[in-house]
Amino acid sequence: MKIESLKFEGVSFSHDAQDPVVQNVDFDFPMNEILWVKAEEGAGKSTLLQILGGLQIPQSGKFLINGENVVDMSFEEFLPYRLQIGYSFDYGGLINNRTLRDNLMLPLLYHKTVPAKEAKARVEELINLFDLSKFAEERPAHVPGRVRKLACLMRSVVMRPQMLLLDDPSVGLGQDSVYTFVDHLHQLRKDGFLNHVFISSYDEKFMSLMSYQIIHLDEGQLYFQAVDPEKRVVHL
Repeated sequence: MKIESLKFEGVSFSHDAQDPVVQNVDFDFPMNEILWVKAEEGAGKSTLLQILGGLQIPQSGKFLINGENVVDMSFEEFLPYRLQIGYSFDYGGLINNRTLRDNLMLPLLYHKTVPAKEAKARVEELINLFDLSKFAEERPAHVPGRVRKLACLMRSVVMRPQMLLLDDPSVGLGQDSVYTFVDHLHQLRKDGFLNHVFISSYDEKFMSLMSYQIIHLDEGQLYFQAVDPEKRVVHL
């Protein structure tokens, strides 16, 4: 299932007794871009990413993927799209009673997207790339926060999805890990994966390692800001 378009039509969402994250929003999301989602703290950037991933459902309006309304889809109907969406939210999502290796293997084996031999090879490649071999058989609670964060990021890309949602991906990482992760994102995009990448971050140095466009979330509305790539990329 190829993701070719994402669109909000009159979308509203709010948490209980809080200001709306989005309110009656009409927005065509740019495709085939790295998009930096920017907003004031607490404005709802993480929630916006969760809506895009189908983890939160708008309370009104239409969220359209390829013209199909996610709001009206059953779990089974949304699943082909879900398999093309990777996400990482802070330190969450790892299964505590599984090793880091098992956590990385799980989505590949559960969804049977590749043969078991290929799944194992792909996971080993990631473990070696990020130099985590000595932690691979440890459970999430028994590893440093940096390693746990890396495992969350690695799992977001292990399926090699078309669409990637990253919430504060650089928080808690060392500089070497940041470089390795960004290099891996660039390589996956070069190989034809991660066509649509959404990143919520306050880390300008991290974002400067990529060519991006900007989406602003402000007072419940979304705004697109085009950015000249020649004025953007610097070095840490």
